[in-house]
Amino acid sequence: MKRYIYCLLAGLSFGTVPAVYAQQRPNIIFVLTDDMGYSDLGCYGNPQIRTPFLDHVAEQGVKSTGYMVTSPSCTPSRVSLLTGRYPTRSQLNFPIPPGYKIGLPDEDVTIAEMLKGVGYNTCMIGKWHLGDIQPYNFPVAQGFDHYFGLLYSHDYRFPYVKTDTVLKIYRDRTPEIFRPADTSLTELYTKEAIKYVKQQRKDKPFFLYLAHNMPHLPVAASKKFRGQSPGGLYGDVIEEIDANLADLWKAVEQQGLADNTIFIFSSDNGPWIDFPARMSADSVIKPWDVGSTGIFRGKKGETYEGGHRVPFIVYWKNHVPVHKTITDAFTSMDVLPTLAAWVNAPLPAGRKLDGESVLDLLTGKKEHISHSPIYYVNNGTPEAIRVGDWKLRRITDPKTGTKNIELFNLGSDVRERTNVAQEYPDKVSALAKLLDQYNGNTAN
Repeated sequence: MKRYIYCLLAGLSFGTVPAVYAQQRPNIIFVLTDDMGYSDLGCYGNPQIRTPFLDHVAEQGVKSTGYMVTSPSCTPSRVSLLTGRYPTRSQLNFPIPPGYKIGLPDEDVTIAEMLKGVGYNTCMIGKWHLGDIQPYNFPVAQGFDHYFGLLYSHDYRFPYVKTDTVLKIYRDRTPEIFRPADTSLTELYTKEAIKYVKQQRKDKPFFLYLAHNMPHLPVAASKKFRGQSPGGLYGDVIEEIDANLADLWKAVEQQGLADNTIFIFSSDNGPWIDFPARMSADSVIKPWDVGSTGIFRGKKGETYEGGHRVPFIVYWKNHVPVHKTITDAFTSMDVLPTLAAWVNAPLPAGRKLDGESVLDLLTGKKEHISHSPIYYVNNGTPEAIRVGDWKLRRITDPKTGTKNIELFNLGSDVRERTNVAQEYPDKVSALAKLLDQYNGNTAN
């Protein structure tokens, strides 16, 4: 019902999209990894992990060094990506467990729903992590025609979590594989993605959202890749993802769809460097089985740059510059409005959007943009704000109630090594005022 209403609001109804427009619209493949660090790919400076496919895509397309997610943890980051809104608008402010009391609201409009309104076939494969308690929380009720994957992270099981939940891979709403082996996840998802691509034709565009569980802990690689990377087990996992994406793209080429397919690759947040003791309960996981933030300070769960900066690669033949590096800051919330502009789809009606289109930046029409203030939201709290090169971070000590204020100029100190708050009191005051004006706590 929600999808039908949205299509009417968009001025379209099911089955009425002219074929000529469908043919002109590009296919979209968005690949999201879990907990991958900024520097886990060769094209982002990793000296040991070999990622020839993604390196080649970055060489032939656009790579961003300024892309950031809105929240440094799974669920809220994914909400922002799919809805173009701060996670607080959906009240999904932390990684929710199975059976949590709420999930993605029925009223929220996802990228998939937006694209369905203009004739796209939509499919999600992989980790959802946006709820399972209500029928409308599932991917197939949020704009996806098909779903195959785990509804949560694969650590929601003994010994990592004390729970009676049985991990299951769902097909649409029905469990199909019980207790899947961690080593099988990347390959299972890839086979399903290739199967889906082989069913596509040029007369109807498709949107594939491929959300890998890896390299979230516990990391695991299949037998073919285990022990092969100079980067250790973590490297094995990343190299398996890269090789599998190469196989997926080969299927796109074999279907004759490569020239009209937008390929986007990213991660949901930074690496889980300080993972809790429960993750070592298997006596297998080691401290080095996580990714790298490169030069950036911080990690998953923190509003320093390392928790928010992740890889972002875009390729569409003849539509994006070749070998282009974008340094401007933009966010995961910008993906929805950017895709809307790219495929000429109406923006979701009746929903407040926090993201903005950065299409001119991706296509090279503009070298730089002036982005609106970007809030760093952690566990429902706007902890930091960025305006241009300036970033203010304000953390309240839970024990004393005192506020720790940090000011950084990311143009000259991207590593966030030096707090210059005392040197620029006027800048602190101005940014603190903007931080206080955060209005993302309401649905609209």
